[in-house]
Amino acid sequence: MSRLSIFPALPRSILSLSAVALLSLSPAVLAQPVPTPQAEADAAERAQRIAEDARRAELEAQGKALRDEAEATFKATEAGCYDKFLVNRCIDQAKRQRLDTIQRARALEAEARQIDLAQRQRAAAEVQASQRLAPPTEPAAPAPDPAAAQRGATVTPVPSPDVDIAPTPEADRIRRERAQSASDAAATAEAQRHARDAERAAKRTQAEAEAAARAEAAARDRARYEERLRKYEEEQAAKKK
Repeated sequence: MSRLSIFPALPRSILSLSAVALLSLSPAVLAQPVPTPQAEADAAERAQRIAEDARRAELEAQGKALRDEAEATFKATEAGCYDKFLVNRCIDQAKRQRLDTIQRARALEAEARQIDLAQRQRAAAEVQASQRLAPPTEPAAPAPDPAAAQRGATVTPVPSPDVDIAPTPEADRIRRERAQSASDAAATAEAQRHARDAERAAKRTQAEAEAAARAEAAARDRARYEERLRKYEEEQAAKKK
């Protein structure tokens, strides 16, 4: 008995269905590229940057909210302190409470700055790595010598082995990443400069407001003291009569 006769022949209908199933596969599915490790790394890096940007924005918003809360609470408390007997003590307590809230805001803002610093350090490291991987630039071709051209007029010209080499996709990607990193670094530096200017302006405004508040409080205390002294003197004068 033949070895092939052990297995029965497959029905022709099953073979036809298998061929139809293979032909029905979408060419787009068959031609879909497999993600490379570099593409997966780039996607993970973009996702991490998006998450870090969201966290930094949240920290900055929380810090600003705490600062606004500190100022609003201090103003409301300070207004009520003038109705109390120990005015200066009440104002000092309100200032300490405001300082505690501002310190909480500073901690959140410091964490946001750490995230921004880590992002800029990674961008700088990527630029340095791309510069190391970039192919060296080719030297410029020497200028043609007229005398050599005249001497070689009788010689059969030989095609030059040098040909134009098109840039590779990897080199294009590195150049694009380098340009994007430089643009991001410039934008980050500009944003940081604006943030520092805004912070200095806010501190200056806050210091001026505190100085004005202290001067106003001192004037009110002096007026109250003079009023009490006047009433005391009037009472003493009335008793003498």
